[in-house]
Amino acid sequence: MWFVWDPVGLACAAATWLLLLSGWAALLSELLGPARGGAEGAAHGALSTALAGLALAAHGRTMLTDPGALPLGAGSGLGAEPGDPRCSACGLARPAGAHHCSVCGRCIRRVDHHCPWVNNCVGEDNRKFFLLFTLYTALAALHALLLLGAPALRGHAPGSPAPRGALLLLLVALYGFLFASVMLALQLCTLCTDRTGRGRGERGWRAAWMNLADAMGRPPSLAWLSPCASPRRPRAGARYAEV
Repeated sequence: MWFVWDPVGLACAAATWLLLLSGWAALLSELLGPARGGAEGAAHGALSTALAGLALAAHGRTMLTDPGALPLGAGSGLGAEPGDPRCSACGLARPAGAHHCSVCGRCIRRVDHHCPWVNNCVGEDNRKFFLLFTLYTALAALHALLLLGAPALRGHAPGSPAPRGALLLLLVALYGFLFASVMLALQLCTLCTDRTGRGRGERGWRAAWMNLADAMGRPPSLAWLSPCASPRRPRAGARYAEV
């Protein structure tokens, strides 16, 4: 079990759960309850519950998964090569892409950043879960926005009263969609243009695909979409010799 004891990060992670759960509850009670019924309401309710559940599961896996910390006391980090710089805090030789996180207190392999919203670093071993968290959060928010806009698209009277929680749901959905979609795009961009893998000699789409497979697992499968499935991939220095 990996857990970072950071008060700011714990508060941000709790706020993330609160926003997701409050948005899901407002969607069910204010839109799918009184405004919709029958099979359509049940389908939208099931979809919103599935997306929220997947987002929260991915958030939990991101938060509680070791992001790729170099083992302490090993003398050198996994994948390190002669001449690699040593961390002044850990004393470990760090492979390319590894950096020390002052919040986690460890050197993390192929770290992207420390995210307070998941109270953890986003690194080699939990990047898949962070990608899924941003993906499912963006989809859940988009689903809510489409449901909020459906009455206008169907030609309902503009003066008809809006549900009491519609404003809260709109604000949560807008924030969630903008935040999650931007983070997802940035993650995919940095992942597919990663330059920390050594010895590949690959460029372009092939390199982007190999970097994505490193994060999500091999071979490609529906497990890529599951926050319950840990990625299967070459470990540490093995991937650097891959062509």
